[in-house]
Amino acid sequence: MVLVLLAGLLAFGCLGTQSGSSGSDSGVASAPSKALDISSTRSTPTSVTENQYVTKEGFISIKVNEGELQGKFNDTQDQMKAQGASLSDIRYSETNDRKQYTLTVKVAPGKFEPMMAMLQGIGNVKDMSVNLEDVTQQYVDLDTRIKNNEVELARLYELYNQSGRIEDLLSVEREISRVETDLEILKGQKQYLSSRIDKSTINVSIYEDKPATQQLVPLESIGALFFGAMAAAISLLVLGVGFLLPIAIVVGVIWFAYKAIKGKGGSRPRQPEHSRIPPPQ
Repeated sequence: MVLVLLAGLLAFGCLGTQSGSSGSDSGVASAPSKALDISSTRSTPTSVTENQYVTKEGFISIKVNEGELQGKFNDTQDQMKAQGASLSDIRYSETNDRKQYTLTVKVAPGKFEPMMAMLQGIGNVKDMSVNLEDVTQQYVDLDTRIKNNEVELARLYELYNQSGRIEDLLSVEREISRVETDLEILKGQKQYLSSRIDKSTINVSIYEDKPATQQLVPLESIGALFFGAMAAAISLLVLGVGFLLPIAIVVGVIWFAYKAIKGKGGSRPRQPEHSRIPPPQ
């Protein structure tokens, strides 16, 4: 009897999982991400209706005048905190031609558009994007699957209390462990999705160009270039010697052989000195 009830619970769990999975697939197909201009999102709340959920994510890159980066960044932090935003992942970096601050801002959905407008007033906007995603179907799917797993888990606990045989107890325990694991995973996914709905995200980059006098090649780079050029020259020299040396040896051997043969076959006996004296008149 216990095994029959267990089989029925397994069939119920499979049906709930399949229906939830099909709902999730349809949500992905019907709610693609949309990159919109910031002006078109002014009147779009995160929760359009009671049963609709939308996530908002933005990115903005701002250039400020030389020497103003630190002051602008400090003022921007104060303004964002005054609007209830939370700041994280604050990083400063410096390259040969620029200095830059990057940070992640979490803000209430209703303050997303005012925050973006405030950031645009800091300096010259070089890049900006806004992404809205309707996650209603995904949220409903997770909620349904969680409820189905909770019902299945409650029935498994009842079945466990009614079981008397050790084999039945072990089988029910395995099913309880499986359903509890699935339930924790689904709850984690729903919590992550809820955090994206409750808080909008803006990734901010604020930078300034370095003055031309500061855009010098560091000594380390000069040394690396010098040693790289020396290594390349030595490599070319070795390759040249390796290519020309065999040719030079062959040419030298041929030249010496030619001189030796010419010296043996073309030499004539030298006349004595007295034979070249003219006779007396």
